[in-house]
Amino acid sequence: MDGYGPGTVSYLMTLIWIAVFWQMYSIGALGLIFEVSALFCNSISVVGLPIVPIAAVFFFHDKMSGVKGISMALAVWGFVSYVYQYYVDDRNSKGVGKSVDDETTSVRSSECKKDISSTL
Repeated sequence: MDGYGPGTVSYLMTLIWIAVFWQMYSIGALGLIFEVSALFCNSISVVGLPIVPIAAVFFFHDKMSGVKGISMALAVWGFVSYVYQYYVDDRNSKGVGKSVDDETTSVRSSECKKDISSTL
């Protein structure tokens, strides 16, 4: 604590708020896992990755390096890829699912008619 530049009170406040926000994050992540899925929880966590370096640049006057920029770009790219893949899968399941169900229903009804006529 003595080696921390801004002082002892600032050091303790930093530790306390880190603990509070870490608990909030943990409870929220567990809620997402139980209510939605672990994959969705992971994608939401990836969205939060670029927020930390941006906040450090603004609030702590940290330097923006190339590594931070690349990590933020990859995090955003990963989330956008997840959302796009979810969109494509949802669109395909709606489009393909209807035609498959309709064809299956018509095939089953024609088979039932054949079975009924053959038994009479």
